Amino acid sequence: MIKKLLVALTLFSGIHYSFSQGNYLDFDGTNDYVNVTNSQNLLANATAITLGCKVYPQNVSSGFPDFSGFAGYRNESNFDFYLIQLSSTQLEARFRNSSGSAFTITYNSLTLNQWTHFFLVYNGSTLKLYANGTEVGSVAASGSVPSSNSGTFKIGYIPFQTYNWYHDGYVDETSLWNKALSQSEITTIISNDGEIPNPQAETNLKAYYKFDQGTPYGNNAGLTTLNDEMSNANGTLTNFALTGNVSNWGGATLSATSFTKNKISVYPTLATDIINFTSEDTISNIQIIDLSGRVVITENFENEAETSIDVSRLNQGVYMAIINNNQNFKFIKK
Repeated sequence: MIKKLLVALTLFSGIHYSFSQGNYLDFDGTNDYVNVTNSQNLLANATAITLGCKVYPQNVSSGFPDFSGFAGYRNESNFDFYLIQLSSTQLEARFRNSSGSAFTITYNSLTLNQWTHFFLVYNGSTLKLYANGTEVGSVAASGSVPSSNSGTFKIGYIPFQTYNWYHDGYVDETSLWNKALSQSEITTIISNDGEIPNPQAETNLKAYYKFDQGTPYGNNAGLTTLNDEMSNANGTLTNFALTGNVSNWGGATLSATSFTKNKISVYPTLATDIINFTSEDTISNIQIIDLSGRVVITENFENEAETSIDVSRLNQGVYMAIINNNQNFKFIKK
């Protein structure tokens, strides 16, 4: 996602915090992907459309025929609307209209091993590509989406003739709209950690996948449905291992994180027993909350500069530590 849809938490102290789960799907680049059945005509007859997709590409050897498909439609006939990694630095974004005319943007500044939130926008006259809210390419375009499309929407995979272009890396926050998002609308989403603030209020939002499911890199056997927040078209996970550290539901970056405010450091982010806290100032209290906003641990301290909390009794999952009632830190209990 990767920090996903911000959920406002009201703690018993009356203080309001923001918490995001941070899960995503980790694709192996070999054969796993998400197929969205019954998605052929989600955008039927539209004259303006948008595809949003947050990706973390890892395919260093990408090049024909080893391209990586991020997300989209492709039938090579009357409707293409997709994002494909062509090389370690190059992305292809395309719209093909109902008459078969194709319009393509090539983006040459793709960066591996970091998150980029792309938006491919067609407004009826121009095809535009945005990367993290900045317009990075545009071409004149025309036409509309057909009333009937033979291809389904896919995530982590774009087929082309006899080639199968599977994504190597992560995917989060993917959306389909039958309108052209403006740059200000895209900026609003980006500033909200890449999440659509109020999806149910968006009448033109046809499908929205937050990826906030599963236990990061845990045993997720059987969790093969990618939920559509709009309840229009759930995706089906295909060929995922659903256990281990690849081809599985993933989670937040597993590295030590430091707060700039009051210089508080918290580690590790992937914890089994102990979470450590150090500060150049002092720590007076820490609360641990779960995804529902329930306080599961509360510890008070005598203004200590260094301390730790035993989290061994917690269930596996994603939690947030609230330090001194004003600093939030997310971690994963494995």
